[in-house]
Amino acid sequence: MGFQLVISEGKEAGREFEFDQDSVVIGRTAECDVILYEAGVSRKHARILVENAGIWIEDLGSSNGTRVNGETIQKKKALKDGDSISMGPVVFSFKPVELEPEGPTADNEAEEGGAHTRVVSMSELKKSRNKGVAMMPRDASRAQVAEMGRRSTQMIPALKGPGPRPSAPGVRKPSNPGVKSSKLAVREGDLPEGVEVAGGGRPRLARLSGERPALSAADRARFKRGGPLGQVQLWWTEASKNQRIAVSAGGGALALALVLGLLAAVWPESAKPKAIEPDALSGDPIEYSFGVGDVMYEREDSKTFDFEVKSPVQVMVVLHYQARDINSKDEVSITVNGVELGWLPPDTLDANERTLEVLVPANLVKRGEINTVTFDNVRNPPESDPWRIWNLWIEVAVLPEKDAVGLIADAEEKFKRGALKWEQRDIGASNRWDAYKNFREAWLTLEAIPPSDRPYTYQLSRDKMNEARRALDEKCNELLLKGKSAFQFGKYDQARYELGHIKDFFPTRAHPCQGRADYEWQQMEL
Repeated sequence: MGFQLVISEGKEAGREFEFDQDSVVIGRTAECDVILYEAGVSRKHARILVENAGIWIEDLGSSNGTRVNGETIQKKKALKDGDSISMGPVVFSFKPVELEPEGPTADNEAEEGGAHTRVVSMSELKKSRNKGVAMMPRDASRAQVAEMGRRSTQMIPALKGPGPRPSAPGVRKPSNPGVKSSKLAVREGDLPEGVEVAGGGRPRLARLSGERPALSAADRARFKRGGPLGQVQLWWTEASKNQRIAVSAGGGALALALVLGLLAAVWPESAKPKAIEPDALSGDPIEYSFGVGDVMYEREDSKTFDFEVKSPVQVMVVLHYQARDINSKDEVSITVNGVELGWLPPDTLDANERTLEVLVPANLVKRGEINTVTFDNVRNPPESDPWRIWNLWIEVAVLPEKDAVGLIADAEEKFKRGALKWEQRDIGASNRWDAYKNFREAWLTLEAIPPSDRPYTYQLSRDKMNEARRALDEKCNELLLKGKSAFQFGKYDQARYELGHIKDFFPTRAHPCQGRADYEWQQMEL
């Protein structure tokens, strides 16, 4: 049993959908079978399913509800022929239909003729492959479709010229009777020695064994007096057919290579082929940007990443990212394995420099399986608000298999190492980063302890970690400013040194400073 939905009210009134599957989800997201980009339609609004020899409609917890014949259904309701289904501003007319046998023929597909949109299952689509309607105009009427289906392939008659004219007395006839004579007739007595008529055509020089006639000494001298260009002309005149073909092919290939190189140099960056869009997270940052606006990959509604954790013991995952063009706190949500963990914070003055992170608890991390992280802009669609995320990576923190006493001892040891590095932050270039790293490890270790049993070191480690992070950001801005100032004053070697020196303070790309330095140097080279 199948069914048909016809939009009776809405922007696309009159559009038809026909289904042969047991379940059809209608809503606003790309995962739905019927997608309605309309205000008032929820992300997954309702579902129509075939069950117990009947067809039912079920509301999926939509905000504005689903109405059948004007009445809001509570959860599930049986449908009958002619029922009116309302979802926001869109109204469907429902009709059960008998399913056609699989393997549609060319005739019944031509009958459809593009009059409406037909949604079928993937199995039917793979079998039909639109047979019988290939090359059919989109706006062809049913009568035109039927007429084109009745036509057979016709041959175009060859154009024939006038028949042969009678030869004049004394004119040499063609040696090949299958070749038509030319309008120009030449008498045999008028031909000079060494000249013949081929097939009754115009006179030409006789060629022996297909070779070119030899140039006279005067002709060769005239070419040589022309200098290098004359030498080239002389060679070309005396060259054989194969030599000319080889030179022409080589010159054409060289010219094509030059043209392609020029196009590659001047072609707009936006028009060049993009790399494959990443969809998996790891410990290496993905510096590409996603979202709407000034981004590498347009993702109007959402962007999903996968990551896999292989560990015999429990782990926590920290998601690191950067975000921009976020206007409010409830615009873009972050969901891990179907559980919402929070929202992207609104922009600040340092939106381009700040790095954000989200802690994924151990009970949400699937070990040995694929985990999913989704950034979901709940306003798009139907809106098209700009948003951007980039520089994404994950940090996996292994939780030691120890009791609370052992975990606290480990955390305090890491905190002491961090405090020592912090005191020496102006002595060694990497000491700031080492201090931040140890404070962070102490904090993550104590995350494995229930909140009621956590010592004071937990909050102290977190505070010192944030303090070290601010110091790292300030140091990054200082080094970048030195590099840009040196470049503006024409001190290019110093600018290169200052930007390259950043790797001593930031030995890993976990902090965005290395990426910012690379970007600044690319801008300077332009």
